Amino acid sequence: MIYKFGEKHVIFTKRVFKKFELYKQMGKNQHESGGILLGKVYKDVIVVDMISEPSTDDKSGRYYFERHVPKAQDIIKMAWKESNGERIYLGEWHTHPEQTPTPSSDDKKLIHNMLNDTLMEIDFLIMIIIGIKNNYVGVKKKGQKRMESLKKMDATEGLELSFYENQQGKLFGFKAVGYLNLASFGYDIYNAAFSQVFLGTINSILSLTNISEYSLEETNAFIRFVIPYLKDDYDEKVFLLFDSMFLQIQMVLEEMKVKEIENKVSINIVKIN
Repeated sequence: MIYKFGEKHVIFTKRVFKKFELYKQMGKNQHESGGILLGKVYKDVIVVDMISEPSTDDKSGRYYFERHVPKAQDIIKMAWKESNGERIYLGEWHTHPEQTPTPSSDDKKLIHNMLNDTLMEIDFLIMIIIGIKNNYVGVKKKGQKRMESLKKMDATEGLELSFYENQQGKLFGFKAVGYLNLASFGYDIYNAAFSQVFLGTINSILSLTNISEYSLEETNAFIRFVIPYLKDDYDEKVFLLFDSMFLQIQMVLEEMKVKEIENKVSINIVKIN
């Protein structure tokens, strides 16, 4: 699940999505379920990679859910501690017994109050409502009266590639979001080619260098790999492998151009100061 939030992307990992699926209100007497969203915030992407799940301490009914606040706070503190301060509270999730859910006045009030009360440095919170057929994903920003509904990315938007450059103009990471829709699933050789380049680069760096500290986030139609300390340091072998990756991508794009294949690939160089 990938959504656009201004210039950022909001990513819900495969593991999180599978947990949402477990709590859909398919049964007529099934109570609402819910919890909190946890994840990591980067300059150009927000990754929701963990949620809390309903417990016996929560209160719920067919049309309401109230999570146990102290327990949620304990989960937030533990997640922050175990991730060395990277994984933080990002918002709320719950279910509705509707095909296509919309936030109620209580939902809007909850996210508004949580945003005002949060001690985190972020200026937004996410709310996702899991419906029977579709989901609602919204973001409330400080200073805005209304919650903004986010649009889910689809195949027509293509593939967005971002490459992270340090002050010396050297690549120390990349991000790929989206996918090409040039053939039926499993037969798109260019999607496969880009995936092979990215995964091959990551495997080469991890097997041929001494890199042990890195950030790797991956789910359907999304991968982000960054070696944070190279933002301020130097490693010739790693930089050569990243340069080779960039060259391979250019070669794939050139082949697409020669074969007159519609280019739905955008490239963005992100300079990190």
